[in-house]
Amino acid sequence: MSSSKTKVEDALSNLALRLKLESLKLNDRDETYLLFDQKFHVTCVFDEEKDEFILTSIVGDLAKNSIEAYKKLLNDNFFWAGTAGSRLFLDPGSGDEPDTITIKETIPVAMFDEERLYERMEDFVNAVEYWSTEYPKLSQGGGVAVAAPQVSISDFGMMSA
Repeated sequence: MSSSKTKVEDALSNLALRLKLESLKLNDRDETYLLFDQKFHVTCVFDEEKDEFILTSIVGDLAKNSIEAYKKLLNDNFFWAGTAGSRLFLDPGSGDEPDTITIKETIPVAMFDEERLYERMEDFVNAVEYWSTEYPKLSQGGGVAVAAPQVSISDFGMMSA
């Protein structure tokens, strides 16, 4: 086992303790999954080749050609202003299927430790929660003229798993 993978597994064990989970381990595809407040799904992947730990969550769907919504997504993605350091992605749906809004955080393992994972997970889940409430407004054409609020990590506590 590589030292990076050991570092990730140690950080996941610590995160499990802090979240009061029995365990949190990578599967054979170097993935693990979390559910916060019974509604926010987070996929965690260790990419050994790139030496990165990646957090991903789908926050919702968006009707195609929602130009004002696209503008809001781009604006809030700019310098991570509305994403707490994460990035928003728009995965196009095929045909008439809606586009999918995904939020993603990449943490280089070189900058990785138990505390950093906890802090980044807290910020990430807060961003997922924000965008899970924001995307329905985008689909209805509302809320697009207002930039995302600047949220401090002290505004929310870590959500229990």
